Amino acid sequence: RDGVTGQIELKIDWREGNNRFFDIGGTGSILVRRGRLLVLALARGEYGNTAGSVPFARKSFEHLRSRVTIDCRWRWEVFGQHEYDAFRRLSVRAVAGTGPALQIVNQAHFAMLAGASYLLELEQLDTRPGTIDAGLRTRAHRASFYLTGTEKLGSGVAIVQTIYVQPRLDDPGDIRLLGELSLTTKLSKRIALTDGLTIAYDRTPPDKIRRYDTQLKIGILVTF
Repeated sequence: RDGVTGQIELKIDWREGNNRFFDIGGTGSILVRRGRLLVLALARGEYGNTAGSVPFARKSFEHLRSRVTIDCRWRWEVFGQHEYDAFRRLSVRAVAGTGPALQIVNQAHFAMLAGASYLLELEQLDTRPGTIDAGLRTRAHRASFYLTGTEKLGSGVAIVQTIYVQPRLDDPGDIRLLGELSLTTKLSKRIALTDGLTIAYDRTPPDKIRRYDTQLKIGILVTF
């Protein structure tokens, strides 16, 4: 329905004594719908230190997407994104893109959407000592293909699966993959439990960075 919906997910882990540890992070999103226009704004971040102030998390992510309904099946999307991750050596990764999306299935209990976009990517790496690409700045043109599906398993329970494939247009072997799977269970009208698994793969990562990342998390979502 037309209107504004927001969600907040927060976490904090602070320990003192024999096992000193501090970790704080969260995600916030706002979804706005006005007739044929749908706008999503998403931001998340994490900051963490172990004993002795040794950092293990320094990252932020912001995404803005607008989708216009053309007819019962076709949509058009425009989006922009910024990312920082000290442990993946990303000082800046900024992307912007646009392209069509096709609503393959749109039923009450199951929906599936596929999209294809042109993507402009600007990236700058950190200056970590001992790396062959310290401070490297690049600009790349990529294609971005995705498939996302949502299935309602019962009252208040839903599964969402999304897969992204992003090859570089001038070098198809330089490809990035991202898969996200989440299970959301409503505990009340405004509170839900969420379990999520994320797997990311980069065929040509920065020097001294692994090609894959995985994350498994459990959180509480508050909707307003």
